[in-house]
Amino acid sequence: FAIALGFFIVFFTLLIVFFLLIEKTDTKSAWKHAVYVDVGVYLFNILLRVYVKTTGKDNIPKTNRFIIYSNHIEYTDPFYIKTAFKGKPLAYIAKAEVFKIPVIKSVLFGSGCIALSRGIDRRGLEAVHQSIHAVENGQPLGIFPEGTRSYSNTMADFKPGSFKLALRAKADIVPICLYNMHGIFRKGRLGIHKGYLHILPSLRYEEYKDLDSRAISDLVKGRIQEQLDKFKATIPDNDLREVREGRK
Repeated sequence: FAIALGFFIVFFTLLIVFFLLIEKTDTKSAWKHAVYVDVGVYLFNILLRVYVKTTGKDNIPKTNRFIIYSNHIEYTDPFYIKTAFKGKPLAYIAKAEVFKIPVIKSVLFGSGCIALSRGIDRRGLEAVHQSIHAVENGQPLGIFPEGTRSYSNTMADFKPGSFKLALRAKADIVPICLYNMHGIFRKGRLGIHKGYLHILPSLRYEEYKDLDSRAISDLVKGRIQEQLDKFKATIPDNDLREVREGRK
């Protein structure tokens, strides 16, 4: 046990040093994003015993000029989406507070993630311009338009303003539907946790360019909700299971 623990500590110490060293390298580097995904698979799939069934991979765009909009259930959602898009230099727009966490900050900045502060200020406007520039230059971004985690299979209202980025960047929109992602950190869980991720067909820029952000928001949310309903019709809902187990 002592040898295994020592190896574990040394491995993750070297990993942290590696992440710090590569932070300043090209944010679109294919090998760097591959490393992030492979390490994440070890941490979030193997160690946490999580299996995410991914469908709709044929809907992944051939080019990188797209923005992902997904429902948001659990902290780990960004990683599982990134795994589904392995081979793409996918980054995220995230709350500025997350970038204050050591090491996590290096991984986020190193992969091209963009910090978005609350409210409208100079830094917020800079983040918007930075996001547009990133997408225009071949780095796809991911956004969770609910603005927070739901910890359920029920979506909150989308923030229409988040779709202005797609309009200004003239990017295709890729809707993602997540299902049963909550419960990964449920107390007492022993078995493998199974979640579901479906990549919906893209909404091409030409299809929505004449709509306002509210209409686009409603359209995308409607498509995700339709897929959620399909999941619920065939796969038991974690919300109901946790109620039966007395965990709520």
